[in-house]
Amino acid sequence: MIATTPVVPASIQHIAQRRAGSLAYIPTRAPFGYRYLSYTWNAATKQFAIRLHDKHYAASNTRRTVSVTAAWFNRPLAQCGIGNEKSYQVGGNKVFSAGSALTWRCVQGAGGRIVRITSSGQNMPTSTLAIVASSVRRV
Repeated sequence: MIATTPVVPASIQHIAQRRAGSLAYIPTRAPFGYRYLSYTWNAATKQFAIRLHDKHYAASNTRRTVSVTAAWFNRPLAQCGIGNEKSYQVGGNKVFSAGSALTWRCVQGAGGRIVRITSSGQNMPTSTLAIVASSVRRV
């Protein structure tokens, strides 16, 4: 069996667990050429975000960055798709999109709370963002 390098380094996964706790969700797939760039944990808004960036461009070029965010969704799971323009079935997960730069899905997280996972980025096909959003797993 061939071992693969995780999209988010193991050291960052451990930090995510400590800081974000039950909102420590990370992508397991990235668009071709994209690599882990950074993470943020906002304790005030309870949002954890991972940024992936195209290795062919300078990190300051935000048009080549994909952001994956996990936050509490304070509505029933059935309301997750409100506002969607299109939905995708990817890897057994229902992923919604609104416009060309945003996809999301909801999962039942720790303690039964609903987590909304968003994937956004410019210059990226919506279907690719849907694949990234679908790949997100709790650490």
